Amino acid sequence: MLPRRHILDVWEFNKNKDELLSMCTLSLAIDAVKYLEKESKKDHLVEALEFNEFVCYMFPHQKPHNRSLLFHVVSDLLGLLMYGVPKKTKHSLKNLESINYSEKNMEHYPIIEVWNTLKDKVYVKKHGVESIIEGFVKKIQIEMDIMERYPFVEDILFNSKEKLNEWLQSLASFYDKHKKTVKNVYDQWWALWLCNSDQERVLSNMLERLNIQAQNEYGLSIDKNHLLSSILSNKRANRHENDNYSRWYKEGVKLLLRI
Repeated sequence: MLPRRHILDVWEFNKNKDELLSMCTLSLAIDAVKYLEKESKKDHLVEALEFNEFVCYMFPHQKPHNRSLLFHVVSDLLGLLMYGVPKKTKHSLKNLESINYSEKNMEHYPIIEVWNTLKDKVYVKKHGVESIIEGFVKKIQIEMDIMERYPFVEDILFNSKEKLNEWLQSLASFYDKHKKTVKNVYDQWWALWLCNSDQERVLSNMLERLNIQAQNEYGLSIDKNHLLSSILSNKRANRHENDNYSRWYKEGVKLLLRI
């Protein structure tokens, strides 16, 4: 899922202001650090779970804020079920979203129970690349609803750039990189989301990135002007998409916490 949704993911289960920024920053960082390497070396969601365990054992003073990684994984799993799994995703920082996922790699983690349960309830077979692109558009609708109804999310996204310092040591240790390298890749990723810009500019930017990704990976173009007008004007549809997503996301997290 996209960054504003991942912030809302954490807020759905923890509204403590003192903890929220730290937890959200970690959830955002696990997406940004995918781009430390030119190619993903392992499944993104498995990597998030492994990093969660790493923090528990090597940086226990940061518990329980690392729980946001579990929220992140549940959200991404649900996004794959509801909006499709691209058959190929080139590794590019400027992609709207790069996905590296294998269900087989999840089999050794309790999270697979969440996948199997939600799969029976929300999965609909997708047909062709058009449905994958449509899934990306729905993710964008969710981002726009969050900007409309949850303005505090923008504040968290903005402040995460500095709050990252809290997680730099653990991230650098896990990925065996210099802290400056981790910080630089986060700053590059963060800048792409145009934090604190107006909604039309943010939406236009996301649609442009999606169009480039669709052209590069599927040989298709999207009608950016039509989508821009439609998404900006149809706030009810955006809200419906986000509320429906929240419903299933909460069910997934509650299931995971019971395992």
